[in-house]
Amino acid sequence: MSFSMASKKQGKGAEKEVPKQSLFARESSGLVREISWITAMFISMGFIAFYVLPISFLSGLSVSPNGLIVIGALLSWVVLLPHAYLWTKISERYQRTAADYVFASRVLHPAIGVGVGLVFGISQMIFDAAIVYDGVGQLQTGFSALDINFGGPYGGIASLLSNPFVVLTVGAITFTGVILINIFLPKYTNHIMGAITVIALVTFITAGVLMHFVTPADITKAGYDYSSIVAESSKATPLFSNTILATIGLMVFTASFLPFVNGATSVAGEIRGGSKAFRLGVLAALVVAGILITFFIASSVSSLPPSFFIGAGVISSSSPLLNPVFDTVVSVNNLPLDLFLVIGSYFWYLAIMFAVALFVSRYFMAVAFDKALPTVISYVSEKYHSPVVAHLIDEVITIGSLTVITVTPLSTAFFYGMDTADAMALLFGFIVTIIASIVASVLANGMELKGPRPVILGVSIADLIVMSIYAYYWFGNSSTYLGITMNAETWGIVASPFIAGIVIYFVMRWYRLRKEGIDIRNSFREIPPE
Repeated sequence: MSFSMASKKQGKGAEKEVPKQSLFARESSGLVREISWITAMFISMGFIAFYVLPISFLSGLSVSPNGLIVIGALLSWVVLLPHAYLWTKISERYQRTAADYVFASRVLHPAIGVGVGLVFGISQMIFDAAIVYDGVGQLQTGFSALDINFGGPYGGIASLLSNPFVVLTVGAITFTGVILINIFLPKYTNHIMGAITVIALVTFITAGVLMHFVTPADITKAGYDYSSIVAESSKATPLFSNTILATIGLMVFTASFLPFVNGATSVAGEIRGGSKAFRLGVLAALVVAGILITFFIASSVSSLPPSFFIGAGVISSSSPLLNPVFDTVVSVNNLPLDLFLVIGSYFWYLAIMFAVALFVSRYFMAVAFDKALPTVISYVSEKYHSPVVAHLIDEVITIGSLTVITVTPLSTAFFYGMDTADAMALLFGFIVTIIASIVASVLANGMELKGPRPVILGVSIADLIVMSIYAYYWFGNSSTYLGITMNAETWGIVASPFIAGIVIYFVMRWYRLRKEGIDIRNSFREIPPE
């Protein structure tokens, strides 16, 4: 929507209040607009982070041992189809950087919108630090499996990768490389991300197939007493006695990953191909990821019984036996293939890092674009066409968080905060945006999403119900799903980015009125030009 068209919709006085050139930090985002639908799908799939979901899901079996495993894996993404559809419509309607932030901030109060933008950005920086950390841990687990099969230097590499300072160094170098590529090579970032995603997908599918052939003898070869592990499953205490509730309980373990369909939405202003690109980039990403997850879980329990994974989880939720790459490498005993599985599984984490780095930068940039953050954050290099300052903020905070995780006594405290990151996004990101869709559909004030209003409203309500059920499970059983106890302090942590966004909006509005004579409230009456 052009500025002039938007001004007419706001009335004759809207354009007179603030000069056109003063409303937004930039007239154009200046970003490279070369993202195809397939790259958008790769970004969405990376942001969903489904590659690491089987580890989380298999770990959850000890909590819901009476749940329907494959049915739970299947339903975990099926129930989110309305969610993906809604974000597809947001991407189509508002083809702007951080489209869901733009939507929420225009439909609801601007302060609420800024809170949503900061929630998405901050929560995902915390998440990214954990992904960087876990990625090195994945390598360590893989090399420990190689040591079992081949000995030699692999045990030494595994031992080295368990050193906190090595974890920090490898993680920092890797993530810095991701940020530098995004800053200086944005024209090639999509190709690099595509290549990484292909390797990640091939490795994921290969590991899923090979899980079907893992046997109890392979577990024994790895130095574990298979019978004892299975026997431990009898000690599992179901969180829910009812099978249906237990199956939902399993599905909730996917809620830290699958609802994050807004990877493509974050770069909606850069995607070519119109509505088709967004349907494939958002909706298809969830479907493809969901099918692959269901296949992987079904394959995992096809040879090793559920009691094995339940018992391994009872012994330790961080047991390497719950990591499919460890199991498959021990089983295969073929050095070239094993090395591919170990190195390739690290690409699962690289694909996520690239997607999240794009995501975080776009949300900070979009909020600054509306002048609700310092204008410098919206700066896009004219030479490289990338949001340099936003990426650097991501780099500093993520590496700082990684440092806390690895080499300081505050590791436990950080993970306490990290466990609330997904809760932040669920409660103050997704649910608030869904409410915005309901409000826009009811008011029909020109901000509603494209499509029949009853359909959009029905989809929004269905999505709100699913997200609310997930929130109920998370917060009602927080020690199980989040590893925390919900109290006043915890609620303060969960709500802090959202509250900070509200405060920042009013502070920045006061500051800009006083220093620049600009009322940023008018920015939120327009659709930002891109």
